[in-house]
Amino acid sequence: MKTKLPYLLTLLVALVVQEATAQQAPQYTQYIFNELVINPGYSGSKDIVNVNATYRTQWTGLEGAPTTQTISVDGPAKDARIGWGAHLINDVAGAQSQTGAYANIAMRINTSRTSQLSLGIAGGISQYTLDGTKFRKGDDTPDTAIPENRESQILPDAKIGMFFNTERFYTGLSIANLVPFKDDKTIIATPRRHYFLSSGYMFDLGPWVRLKPSFLWKEDFKGPANLDLNAFLLLYNRVWLGGSYRTAVPVFTDVKMDDIKKRNAWAALVQVYATPKFRIGYSYDVSLTKLRDYSSHEVSLGYSFFKKQNGRTITPRNL
Repeated sequence: MKTKLPYLLTLLVALVVQEATAQQAPQYTQYIFNELVINPGYSGSKDIVNVNATYRTQWTGLEGAPTTQTISVDGPAKDARIGWGAHLINDVAGAQSQTGAYANIAMRINTSRTSQLSLGIAGGISQYTLDGTKFRKGDDTPDTAIPENRESQILPDAKIGMFFNTERFYTGLSIANLVPFKDDKTIIATPRRHYFLSSGYMFDLGPWVRLKPSFLWKEDFKGPANLDLNAFLLLYNRVWLGGSYRTAVPVFTDVKMDDIKKRNAWAALVQVYATPKFRIGYSYDVSLTKLRDYSSHEVSLGYSFFKKQNGRTITPRNL
């Protein structure tokens, strides 16, 4: 069967994303400032109501490349021991897409005057779609591996997470895709269970400069783990500047180092508080692979609703 190049590109991206879905779907760079999308234990951890929106376009200019949009909100309940949250996600990669909605709740335990442990759970549903009409073929020969129309399935999903933080340190552990899904007849790729471990610390470098190194470990025990190493400077409590290095680590699998290098990437990021309540962020990602000619861009907006407690205004924690 003769096939045109656009069809090959679209199919290639769909296959790449299907493989990546098991490891880190969807991809974010600015999760550092809003871990709610990966850890339900994060819900309400900043003690105020926060609304965040993110738009990401990956490998810009490549046909069928992934795009992701998320909207999230979280905050503390009237009972300070409870945090709540919710988020919506829309992730499109080639002919495949996922649209999901989740609600979060977390139980928050004060372990000291300045530290807190949260245990959270998120439940929701996702619609997975494979749109066969987006595949462009070179002739009329049918391909039984590709649907002629849209194939969709709505599936339940659940996540659990733990988040511990002090005024300077945080660490979190979460598990996503807890509801198992097995159907040999489906051709729609759904993510397998995966695990997230994150941690970071805030150092004072001066009266108006702070350093925040952090990392995120993403694991599914089926392939190489993904590791993000991050370092950011906070200037005058208004501007974040920093970068990330993303690579793969063969801990629970045997993978040659040449294959590991194919997953490396770096990112530069800036976040600015235009007002004490309103935040704007942008990140620029570049793959260190054959896709290096296709950069990725991510824009985020955040708004915080301050509250008064014991006569003083509660503002967001920098962690």
